[in-house]
Amino acid sequence: MARVRDLWFKTVTRTDGVQRREQTGRHGNGKRWLAVWIGPDGKEKTKAFLKKSDAEKYAIKMDADQLTGTYIDPKRGQVKLREYAEEHWVPAMVHLRPNSMETYQSHLKNHVLPAFGDRRIGSLTRPDMKSFVALLTKTLAPSTVETVFAVIRALMHAAVDDGVIPANPCLRVPLPRVGARVVEPLPTATVLALADAITPRYRLAVWFGFGLGLRQGEALGVTEARVEFLKRRVRIEQQAQKGALVELKTKASQRVLPIDDGVLAEITKHMQRYPRGPEGVIIANRIRKIPRRSSFGDCWRAAVSAVGLPEGTRFHDLRHYYASTLIAANLNPKSIQRRLGHATISETFDTYGHLFPDDEDLGRGAIDAKIKKDLAEQKRNKKEA
Repeated sequence: MARVRDLWFKTVTRTDGVQRREQTGRHGNGKRWLAVWIGPDGKEKTKAFLKKSDAEKYAIKMDADQLTGTYIDPKRGQVKLREYAEEHWVPAMVHLRPNSMETYQSHLKNHVLPAFGDRRIGSLTRPDMKSFVALLTKTLAPSTVETVFAVIRALMHAAVDDGVIPANPCLRVPLPRVGARVVEPLPTATVLALADAITPRYRLAVWFGFGLGLRQGEALGVTEARVEFLKRRVRIEQQAQKGALVELKTKASQRVLPIDDGVLAEITKHMQRYPRGPEGVIIANRIRKIPRRSSFGDCWRAAVSAVGLPEGTRFHDLRHYYASTLIAANLNPKSIQRRLGHATISETFDTYGHLFPDDEDLGRGAIDAKIKKDLAEQKRNKKEA
C-alpha cells in the first residue's frame, strides 16, 4: 500500500512506552517527503519530494499504474541515454539495412550523444527536445534536422516500449518546415560531360544513372547475368552496399527496364575493357571488388567539380534526367512509376508533377466531338431501322 514517510522526523518510543517525534540526521537538508510503494517485484520503491502533497500523489499514482498495467519503475529511467543507446537500442536495430544503420549511427554520434549522452534518459523533457531542434536548426538544413530528430524520436520510442520511460518527449515537437525541392533536370550536354569526366571505370555507372534511371547502389550492383542483350533489357534485382550485393530497398524497386542502343553500346565497351567483379558485377574497382559508396563518391565529386557543377550535385540528379526524358516522350505515368521503382504513383507525381504537361486547353472540344459522334450514330441507326 502506498504511503508517505517524513525524512526529517522520526517517532521514537521511550523506555516508559511514551512516543515522541525527534529530528533525524537529515533534518533541514534535502527533500523531506518520501513516497513509498511496493513494486511488481514485491520490493519497496521510493522517491523523495519537497512537498508532502506531491509525494502522496506520486505514491498513489504508482499504485494506480500497477493496477492499470502502465507502471514504469522510475529507477529504470536513471540510465544515461548513451548507455541505453549503445547497449540496448543500437544492437536491437537488426531490421535496418546497412545504409540506414550507418545513417542512424552517424546522427547518433554527431548530434544526439553530444547533446544528451550524459543525461539520464528519464530526465529528458519536451522542452529539452524543442531546444535541441532549435540548436540543430542553426547549422543544419531543415531536411537534415528532420532526419536527425527522427533518430532520437525512434530511440525514445524504443525506451517507452522497453519500459524505461513512461512517455516519449519527442512527440508534438515542431520541426522547421522542409520546402519542396523542385527538380531541375541536368542538360544533356552536362550528363554526357559527367560521363567523360569521371574515372573511366565508373563511366558506365553515369550512363546507368541518366540512361536507365538507376540509383547509385542499383547502378553499382548490375551483374552480367541480369543484362539480357538479345531482349535489350536489364533486370534490377539487387543493389551494392558496403562492397556486397544486397536486396533492394522495396519490392517496387525490383523491375525490368528496356535499354536503348546507346546504353547497350556503353555496356559492351565497358565489358570488353574491364573484368567483372564478384558475382559477375559489371562495374568493379581496380582490385576487382564492388565499389564502396565512399570511394565512388570521391570520384563522383571530382567529376562534378571538373564539369563545373555546384558542390552537392548528386548522382541521384542523373535519375531526374531519365525521368524528365520519359515524361517528354509522353510515356504513361504508371509506366514511368514502374521504371523508376517508385512504390506509389503519388511519389512519382510529388517528385516530377511539375514536369508533366499542364495545358489548360487540353481536352478542349472533347465534349463537342462526343456529342457529334453519338448523334451521328443515332441518326445512322434510325435510317437502318
